[in-house]
Amino acid sequence: MMINPEYATPILKLANLCTFKNIPFTLNIIWDGLQIRFPWHPGDMACHAGTYGHTNGCVESYEFPWDNGDVSVLEPEEAVDLLFDLYNA
Repeated sequence: MMINPEYATPILKLANLCTFKNIPFTLNIIWDGLQIRFPWHPGDMACHAGTYGHTNGCVESYEFPWDNGDVSVLEPEEAVDLLFDLYNA
């Protein structure tokens, strides 16, 4: 399956922000988009045709404290702020 640039863009933006803030992550292809995983936490963030917010340039987070047992739809800038606080806690 081909990666849709519309879905890759929010994740790549988040990856750049994580790099800037020194937050460790790995980047993976998932379906027609991308996923970020974190070696220091079991949660992940993704953007592909099956995630909430994919048509609005948002990422979907899963298994983070702010998800409250569900998922959250976040703009990349919101996501990196939450990740930064969690990583440095």
